[in-house]
Amino acid sequence: MQRLLFPALILLTSTAWAGNRLDIVRVAFSPSGERVLAVVAGELDGSGFGAAHVDVLNTSTGATVYSTQQDADATAPAVLAQLLTSAPVVNVFARSGLNPGLTSVPRYRRAYSTAYASWSDGIGTGQSRTTPVSFWTAGITAPVQLSVFRLPSNCPADYLNPGDFPSGFRLSVRGRVVYQDKALPAARNCAARYSLERVDVRGNRALFTLRAFGPGFEGPDADPVFVAVTLK
Repeated sequence: MQRLLFPALILLTSTAWAGNRLDIVRVAFSPSGERVLAVVAGELDGSGFGAAHVDVLNTSTGATVYSTQQDADATAPAVLAQLLTSAPVVNVFARSGLNPGLTSVPRYRRAYSTAYASWSDGIGTGQSRTTPVSFWTAGITAPVQLSVFRLPSNCPADYLNPGDFPSGFRLSVRGRVVYQDKALPAARNCAARYSLERVDVRGNRALFTLRAFGPGFEGPDADPVFVAVTLK
């Protein structure tokens, strides 16, 4: 595999969703692969409210084409259906070639032992984890390495567990860096741990889905972080 270019990063904005790990319910690439869609939905932990989030990224330039979210006092499927059928979302899908899009089958998907987020799901400062992923040919894998390192932050120290620190991450494939934090964005001000959850590929386009673990009301929030790249 040759050099990977055009990284793109998007983090789902953290709200008052406590202890959440909302599901990645769909990833889809446009027929050309130039656009990629990520749909997240689930129940806001402890509230009974449903929530859904839609992001569309340009895999050629790294730009975020569209991002929107919705939550309501309704079931998660109802909130998701309402969001996906709203006029702005339908129009964006049509312009991006995602309506209908081609639903992706992940090349890698992490399985969790519990239905709720746990700090132990992620790795912290100074740690690395390598995951073999079959990008193109079945049975032939490439190592995807996630490394976590400390970054400056004004997150109060007592928000995190002893030994954890506000941290960013670096993601590499076969030793080539496809994304590295230079500074912590505001939405990840207290992110202390990360995990790789899913990898989707279409042609030479890829979407890496990570989780950023930060303090929630009951246990950590595990917020999705999307890194889109063009593989060259």
